Amino acid sequence: MLYWERVINFAKLIFKLSMTQKYSIELIEEHDAVNFYSVHLDEEELSELERFFEKFPEGCEYDEDIDTIIAWLDKIGESGALERYFRYEGKFGDGVSAIPIETSNLRLYCIRLSDKILIFGNGGVKDCATWQESESLSDYVETLVDTSRFISSRLSNGTLYIVDKEIIGNLNFTRDEKK
Repeated sequence: MLYWERVINFAKLIFKLSMTQKYSIELIEEHDAVNFYSVHLDEEELSELERFFEKFPEGCEYDEDIDTIIAWLDKIGESGALERYFRYEGKFGDGVSAIPIETSNLRLYCIRLSDKILIFGNGGVKDCATWQESESLSDYVETLVDTSRFISSRLSNGTLYIVDKEIIGNLNFTRDEKK
């Protein structure tokens, strides 16, 4: 490898190691019992929830898993984001969870803020025993862990508040990623 190629590769590595990610939380669906929100990365056209479903088009090998997730979303839309519908994945108290709770090849990650508010991230194929071991899933969960922390901080200092099924306030976030 030539000297300049090594320099360029090193520069790319440094850039990847410390990246700033800007994103927002947006309302995507309103139901009688719950509102669905999703993370939306500034550089992406689609929300993270939409990007999740785009990865698994109809007719793919994960159709049954997608159908299971959609059935859970329908149930949550009707009944609310009840704790028993989620598999907790983050740290205690951060609300980071996954659906479905039953055995599945896929995980869709979210923050259960309350029975009435659910914030979706992204997800994918469960390719390791834990999300921490998965190169493809860990970034999605870590983004939600950070988002949960940001939301908690803003709720505490009064710059964000919850009224029934709505999150009111500044829903724009900046996250420094360290790979």
